[in-house]
Amino acid sequence: MRVLVTGSSGFLGRHFLEYCAENFDHVTGVDLKPHPEGLPTFEADIVDWMVEHDHSGYDYDLVIHMAAPVGGREKIEGDPLYNADSLRIDSSLFRWAVRHAKTVLYPSSSAVYGTRFQGEGIDGERLSESFLDLRQTWEDIPYPDEMYGFTKLAGERLAFSAAKYGLNTLCIRPFSGYGPGQSMEYPVPSIAARAIRRSNPITVWGPGTQQRDFVYVTDLVGAAMARLEYVVDGYQVMNIGSGIPVSFNEIARTCAALCDYEAVIENLADKPMGVSTRYADIREMVRYYTPKVDLTLGLQRVIAEIAYPS
Repeated sequence: MRVLVTGSSGFLGRHFLEYCAENFDHVTGVDLKPHPEGLPTFEADIVDWMVEHDHSGYDYDLVIHMAAPVGGREKIEGDPLYNADSLRIDSSLFRWAVRHAKTVLYPSSSAVYGTRFQGEGIDGERLSESFLDLRQTWEDIPYPDEMYGFTKLAGERLAFSAAKYGLNTLCIRPFSGYGPGQSMEYPVPSIAARAIRRSNPITVWGPGTQQRDFVYVTDLVGAAMARLEYVVDGYQVMNIGSGIPVSFNEIARTCAALCDYEAVIENLADKPMGVSTRYADIREMVRYYTPKVDLTLGLQRVIAEIAYPS
């Protein structure tokens, strides 16, 4: 099986490349940076690489497309055009893939779901894949979360359109993925790092009551790859999450407890908080895969990786 992983040195891409290197014979990685574990990677901008390889005659059974601008909530809200480069990357990828690939794994996001479904308390709904149906007219599609959510919605639309050319795409909608190697721009590693320093108070952005659905990175990869073992016909979607909403304050309390102290939480009201509640309906996912790493174990691993880097 011939597999291409774009963005293969990023947080998700590196884990997908490592999985594929262990399970498939012919695996190619492309990223601007070398792979942190030294796996073979073409160091190039993926759009430039695709232009160079457009007439190579080398086709792929699977393209795992993880190349994208990355950044946490502060960048999503404070520098929205930063994420717009995904439009350039994704449009090039799908144009290339209809000529050179059988199947694409596209990482959409839970941010594609309308923010109207993600309010406080009972107004925060368990988000089902059916809440975003690209067979609807554009007027009926709820507004996604910031420019980041819009770019992922555009990526799904590209996948939907590429199906007319015979390309099969599984659009995964990961919720709050976390794990070793994630940038400190994201909440879990940054909170874990504060706990390792035994910060007291330990700071949490926003009120801290905002809830997310945290899924460990190996479960994210495992769920996606398990689904790909079955037929992907045209454009298809699947949530990836735990199905359990957890507050950021609870993340901080758990990290502090794992570092053997009880912390006072200081909430920073002037920092971005995002939507109030975002968690997944995982009924489609559990047809193929059941998460194996619970939140406490996952946080233990993140803390260990930050405290004792290899």
